[in-house]
Amino acid sequence: MPKIKTLKTNDDNLKNLTARIFSRILYKINFSNKKVNQRLLGIDLLKVEIRKELLSICVLRMEEMYTKLIGKSDAELIMQKKGNLLFIKCIKKSCEDFLTRQYGYKVRINSEVLKNSLYTKNLLKDIELIFQTPFFILVDPKSPIFRLVYYPIYNFASESFIEALIENTIIEISNCVVYFTIVKFSSVYAFRQTLYKSKFLSLRNFERFKNNLNWQLITKTYIQRPLHLYNNRYEILILRTNGIYCRTIYANRSKKIYSLNGLSLLTLTFIELNDFLKSRLDEGIYFVSKSLRFTLTSVLGEIIGLIWRGVIESLKK
Repeated sequence: MPKIKTLKTNDDNLKNLTARIFSRILYKINFSNKKVNQRLLGIDLLKVEIRKELLSICVLRMEEMYTKLIGKSDAELIMQKKGNLLFIKCIKKSCEDFLTRQYGYKVRINSEVLKNSLYTKNLLKDIELIFQTPFFILVDPKSPIFRLVYYPIYNFASESFIEALIENTIIEISNCVVYFTIVKFSSVYAFRQTLYKSKFLSLRNFERFKNNLNWQLITKTYIQRPLHLYNNRYEILILRTNGIYCRTIYANRSKKIYSLNGLSLLTLTFIELNDFLKSRLDEGIYFVSKSLRFTLTSVLGEIIGLIWRGVIESLKK
């Protein structure tokens, strides 16, 4: 009996912590009207109030999913085995809720179509850091999974650190929803008129934004991600009351390097080749400079010495 009581108390504490974190995130959403970074975000397309609404929906959906899992005895095992499925489900529900509010009637999204979206595919490559790890460290701030990824730079997950990781997930889910609507619904002018900022009502500006976002996704997939894997870095988006910031944190994902292929692997090969050639070039420059210094100090020094002695001898005469 005491064990059951203790377990229940721990669950209650965990649910209170979860509610506290998500409440703070909701509070910050009401004031995060500006983007304080150079990275292009899908939600930049939306009107301020619409953006707040979408972010709030994503917060509530993610909180709902995490809270339901916390109440299960095998929560961590479920997250580990079904993380991809749960993440897609969270995006799907967020997208359906968002579109239902805008259209005024129930909208259903096909999970497979959503899963095949370019932005969703990009997020699924880092599902561990984006969706699973925040949950594991929420349950246990000193989780072995946390130490595997973030130690020794971070010894344990503070509440603010957990909050930052969850904020990143919420913003990325929101970007994913916007990208999906861009591809599937933006051909309808009334849709753009209702949701998008006035400057994107122009088809030219809208297409330019869409192309820039696609290009950013491609460069992130084939250039930035391999580079970050190689350097043990990871970029997260965090909410502050004065805007959305992009921060780079330490994250050990060395095993992911072995899963790279195609252009991503070519990028990594180029980086290694560049490092190798740069080191050899540095060695070559050092060798040449050392040889030149020896020449100047020994050979040239001897010549100057002979000339000086000749001058002295001539003066004696």
